[in-house]
Amino acid sequence: MELQERPRANDIGLPDASRHIIRDMILLALDATESPNLPEANRIEARAALAEALDTMEGRA
Repeated sequence: MELQERPRANDIGLPDASRHIIRDMILLALDATESPNLPEANRIEARAALAEALDTMEGRA
């Protein structure tokens, strides 16, 4: 099985300013998952998806 490289934000033509805004939005959303009213399963799933998005933005995925 061959691994496919995921596109990174800078590979799809986003300017640096846009990447920083998206990164900040992801970080704010991660903070929002700390709400005590959010069901645990939803919190875990949301944090995993946001962490993966952040890794992709930063080229670590």
